[in-house]
Amino acid sequence: MKKIFLTLSLMMTVTAATFAHVAIDPDPELTEVFKKEFPGAQVVSWSEQGGFQKATFILAGHRSIAYFDQQNELIGCIRDLFFDQLPIVVMKAIDKRFPSASFAEVREINNADGTSYLFTAEQNHKKYKVKINSEGSFTEIEKIKK
Repeated sequence: MKKIFLTLSLMMTVTAATFAHVAIDPDPELTEVFKKEFPGAQVVSWSEQGGFQKATFILAGHRSIAYFDQQNELIGCIRDLFFDQLPIVVMKAIDKRFPSASFAEVREINNADGTSYLFTAEQNHKKYKVKINSEGSFTEIEKIKK
């Protein structure tokens, strides 16, 4: 059930992201940097968001997003995952804190701060936006309205 829910959530996110930003044509230098950073990336689309150039693409079957600054340097990337693809230490921490929750929008974030995971948890008719680091420590738990 979780996988079906996550798959539908992923499809809706991809559809919404497609229409959310203005498409751009990146300069050739940025395209080369992208190809070196993400060999094998497919279905690449470019847009601009908050002063950054954003590449949305599929890599190894996962929707991914990479952000580049004006000097064509990779700032960070985000990858959509299924819950069961999280590291075991992260899964154990989540299961301990949210034992009967359902999860959506599971994302891995890599940037200068390291690797962290962001997801939405729904438990006991309450919904939370949760961020956890790769060691299994919660860095943000925010109750959100349904």
